[in-house]
Amino acid sequence: MKWGLRVLLMCSGLVLAAPAWAAGRSAHDETYINLFGGSILFDTSSGLGDGGNAGVVGLRLGHRVDAHVGVEAQVAAAFAQLQSPAHAGAANQYSGAVLGNLYAFDSPNTPYLSLGLGASSNLFNNQLGRGTSLMGVFGVGYQYLLNDRIGLRLGVQDHLLFNTPTPSSTNLNEVQVTGGISYFWGASDKSSFPIVSPAHP
Repeated sequence: MKWGLRVLLMCSGLVLAAPAWAAGRSAHDETYINLFGGSILFDTSSGLGDGGNAGVVGLRLGHRVDAHVGVEAQVAAAFAQLQSPAHAGAANQYSGAVLGNLYAFDSPNTPYLSLGLGASSNLFNNQLGRGTSLMGVFGVGYQYLLNDRIGLRLGVQDHLLFNTPTPSSTNLNEVQVTGGISYFWGASDKSSFPIVSPAHP
């Protein structure tokens, strides 16, 4: 988990230190859908053991309100083996969150920060059963547009699950590292400044 947090801090540094040449055409009022997959890493202090590290898949639907602010809804399923091997192969964590995104540049190609709140439903083991917890989300990432409609996205999110029935703690921390493909529509290429036609005598 320590190295997972280091990855999060490194990505945060890239967001803050990203050079100005990363800015491209203006991006306003665009809607997108993002299909993603990756890995989720659970805090070893939770007492769940190494079986908590597993694959995750999910979907995001978002809207870029203006050049630097966006909102999105995210749902995901993680194949985390937090319980006995008899349930192997099942998705044992389901989560959903509403996020606010802060984009560094007025461009489709930009680093971003995410902050949000949601809920996570986890099947821990046969004794603890399934429980639903409030989930806080902090994330960083980078999105890159391949053409007018298709883009790539990399991200790291830190999830804090409150009041979980874990063996050794009430709060559970996890880091989610993902990559995905996005489809955009409705983007505006208009200038942020009005264009005034010359006056005719």
